[in-house]
Amino acid sequence: MSLDIEQDPYVKVLLQSRLTASDSSELKRVKLSRKTYCQDQLKNLDNRAQTVEKELGPWGTYWYIIACIQKLQMGVRNRSASLELLDDDEKTYLESHLSNLLSCISEEAVPWLDNECLSGKVLRLVDFLVAEQIPGFTGLIFVKTRAEVAVLSELLSTHPSLTKHYTISTFVGESNSVKRRTNITELVDVRSQVSTLDDLRLGRKNLVVTTSALEEGIDVSACNVVICFDHPPNLKSLIQRRGRARKSESKFALMLADHDDPATISTWHELEVAMRKLYEDDMRELRDLEALEAIDEGDREFVVGRTGAKLLLSDAVSHLYHFCATLPTSHVAPVFTYQDNSQGVGQRAITAKVVLPISVDISVREASGRCVWITEKNAKRDAAFEAYKQLYDAGLISDNLLPIRGYDEAIADVKTEVGKIPSLLQVAGQSKPWHLVARQWQAMKNISSLHCYEILLQRNDETVITMHMLLPCSLPVIRHQITLFWDASTTFSAKVCPSSSTPSRMDHAVQSTDLLFLSVFRSRMEAAKSDYVALFSPAEDDHDIQWAEHFSGTIKGERLRQMDASVSSLSRLGIVHDLTRQGVPHILKGFEEQSSDLDTLQSQDTPTHENELFLHVSRFPKRTDFLHPVPPDVEKALRKANKILLRPEDCEVDRLPLRYAYFAAMIPSILHRIGVRLLARFLCDTLLAPVELSQLDLVITAVSTSASHEPSNYQRQEYLGDSVLKFLTSLTLMSERLRWHEGILSSAKDHIVSNASLAKAALKAGLDTFIQTKSFTGTKWRPLYVSDLLDSTAEEPREMSTKTLADVVEALIGAAFLDGGFDKAIAALKIFLPRVSWSRVDDRTEILLSAYDISTMYPPHFTQLEQLIRYDFNHKALPLEALTHPSYTGTNVSASYDRLEFLGDVCLDIIVSSTSFAHEPPIPTHGLHLIRTAVVNANFLAFLCLTLSISVPRTTIITEGKNKISSHATTIPRQIWQFMRQTAPAVRLAQKDCLKRHETLRGPILESLQQGTHIPWSLLARLNAPKFFSDIIESLIGAIYIDSRGSLAACEAFLETLGVMG
Repeated sequence: MSLDIEQDPYVKVLLQSRLTASDSSELKRVKLSRKTYCQDQLKNLDNRAQTVEKELGPWGTYWYIIACIQKLQMGVRNRSASLELLDDDEKTYLESHLSNLLSCISEEAVPWLDNECLSGKVLRLVDFLVAEQIPGFTGLIFVKTRAEVAVLSELLSTHPSLTKHYTISTFVGESNSVKRRTNITELVDVRSQVSTLDDLRLGRKNLVVTTSALEEGIDVSACNVVICFDHPPNLKSLIQRRGRARKSESKFALMLADHDDPATISTWHELEVAMRKLYEDDMRELRDLEALEAIDEGDREFVVGRTGAKLLLSDAVSHLYHFCATLPTSHVAPVFTYQDNSQGVGQRAITAKVVLPISVDISVREASGRCVWITEKNAKRDAAFEAYKQLYDAGLISDNLLPIRGYDEAIADVKTEVGKIPSLLQVAGQSKPWHLVARQWQAMKNISSLHCYEILLQRNDETVITMHMLLPCSLPVIRHQITLFWDASTTFSAKVCPSSSTPSRMDHAVQSTDLLFLSVFRSRMEAAKSDYVALFSPAEDDHDIQWAEHFSGTIKGERLRQMDASVSSLSRLGIVHDLTRQGVPHILKGFEEQSSDLDTLQSQDTPTHENELFLHVSRFPKRTDFLHPVPPDVEKALRKANKILLRPEDCEVDRLPLRYAYFAAMIPSILHRIGVRLLARFLCDTLLAPVELSQLDLVITAVSTSASHEPSNYQRQEYLGDSVLKFLTSLTLMSERLRWHEGILSSAKDHIVSNASLAKAALKAGLDTFIQTKSFTGTKWRPLYVSDLLDSTAEEPREMSTKTLADVVEALIGAAFLDGGFDKAIAALKIFLPRVSWSRVDDRTEILLSAYDISTMYPPHFTQLEQLIRYDFNHKALPLEALTHPSYTGTNVSASYDRLEFLGDVCLDIIVSSTSFAHEPPIPTHGLHLIRTAVVNANFLAFLCLTLSISVPRTTIITEGKNKISSHATTIPRQIWQFMRQTAPAVRLAQKDCLKRHETLRGPILESLQQGTHIPWSLLARLNAPKFFSDIIESLIGAIYIDSRGSLAACEAFLETLGVMG
């Protein structure tokens, strides 16, 4: 087919453009070579048609040319996606010329499918297939070209001798190039072959025509017949094709043309013999190896004296693999290498070496066998045996010859015992603080040893009354006033402070206390008892006996008619008792001459008279708990009882002024607050004495549960103490066990800080008796007598959850931290967890720092990392380790980032916890947990790792023509994750996939974080970042902490750079 090159679309484009020198050169080249896309397509069609005619016969040629032209016409007509890379001019040019060709082929010219129009090879193939027609047949036919695949499959599918027994399919290789332009000679649609192999496996197809694509790498069902229609190109192809005929009594057919050189046939026979010899040699070598493996080269053992545990040479490999399976990084295994030291023929001398994953400390990561062996199997056992012994000597294997998972073997039994603690325990009853005071009354020798305290009862910052309280012991400092809720609208406060006054006679104070209690608690007092645990007297009168005598007794109600009704006169009166109702106490509000509302008249049995005088009173509170606001239902009842009318003759009035009755009613509440402080001081003086706590309020908060309804409870301090405990535990374990990998460290930490472990510690220390779980109600309160307290037994045991016990321990650790930093927190830990070797934070940090070689250098581009995180490392080994993935197998590696990530996790936790705890105004407990959950979050940290970047310079080399080269300077962004060292293809693939998701989600997440009101949890979850992104953030925090010698401020500065803080 001779075509005018000037009409080719590519040439026309070159002619119509303004020709540069390079364009002129290209035009000249094209005209001489006639190599354009359209010319190549037409040449390829011609060449393939000739190949088809030679191999398959004239019928195949006609069918092939017509099918190619019709496919092109249909593609142009239907705007097929397969032609979208072609220009319109190219489509028109090809369609025009090939349509002209098609029009020249008449239907009469197309041969019928008969023997005269088929090649001899095809006829022999058809005869062979007819002879092989058996039930369950499966076969492959290998041909050279894709064109032959299309034509031969059509031929066999339509041949009358084969259609009944054979269902034909095709399979060719796929191009990976997305820019590959359409080839009009391609008839096999690769999309239609997706199910080819499944169809062959399931019997829907039984014969596949293919190229070399099915020689290897694809799972193909075993076949009855494999036919090579053309010569295999080499011995490898021959072997691979033969391997497809795996069914019993299968056949492998090699087709040769009549004109083939006899030497070629001889060559294939020779290849067959060579292949058989290779197989027999392999089998012989396999038998020799099996014989070698069967040789008994002896065994040896290692026995642990303390337990009798035994390691045999034959068990060492499985033990070593089990140890690697316990490492924190999944899919890691020991790597064995062998060295053949044989000197002569017939005598093998093999040694082995094993390298463990980089999660294992470098000092015990490699081991070599100590003996020479005949077989690799025994050499492998020897190396594994030595490696396992080495791990045992390093403390990574227990005395039971199993990988350690906890703190150490010494606490294994304790750990088991702790694990059996139920969730609800019976613990000691709550201590009674006034027992301690009662014993001091008993031990007191003279009145001079009494301690006097002044109690100012105030309302609206005005003092209502000042009283003295006498005790045989000193009180802890009460810094805050005691708030007392009289009713919904009236609040008092009591301020307790030391007084310089000294009582002259104790009996005067006893009589004053008697008078106070009689005014309010008459029915609750015990006759003939006056040994009160706390004595009260008025501060404004030094002569207590005169005061008590003056205000003792009552006034008949009738006498009130003669009194002045002024406010000052009423204030001198005491509680009004309704004699018609067994002396129910009331507060006198005033007088009323006649009842306008008979419903308010308390006694309606006696008729009222005109101008009769009544007492307007309100009910004196029945409750004795003034520490808590009045419940709404009680307040409603009080409002109903706010206006009551009593006849004077039905009443009597205490001489003791009402303000003293108010004080007397509040004594139980005041004593409760003082008692709590006494108990807290006793705890500080005994169990917590080594801590030397100075802020008693922190201790009170720590031992107060929410059920006690004290002004504060332990929950916020527990939140802080939990972080302090985890931080100190992790730091201690890391510095004490430098060879432990992160898996053991995490297991040990989890055990130490577990609720079960802390609950056990609390019970052993006797902390349970100090924990406040009962709310003060005053319902059954009675005056406290020394004799009763001394004779009383301990409180009944109570039930308490394991979590509450553990929470109180953590709250006390938090209290110690707030009182004196890490040093006092460690002092508290020594009390509750004495098995752990606690020591100063600075000392632990120095141990960790000393483990790193300060002379280590890292790659120059790591300086960009320091610029990115705004921290310059002194010990370059730290950032190297912090950015080394466990998969890394390169040089200059001592360990992966796992241990530093373990430390960085708790550093991040305590920074976030302490910062949020110190916020003003204080954040509620649930808010603190939400903040920590939001910040210490893998998806959030991974997003920051992917987002924070700096611009680094980059030079691009540009080639212009043959000899001209130029450079272009630009910048590219560089993120933290790009510094991570790894060598695993799976990690690179995970990075690539996550980057695509980050590119899509980055904008919405940033907008939500900067302008939204909620954390974008759903968006972060969709990011689905692999864990290593957040791990390297935490490992860098750990590296900065160690390099800065324990500076949490340096870690916090990095978090501010990252965008976590601030």
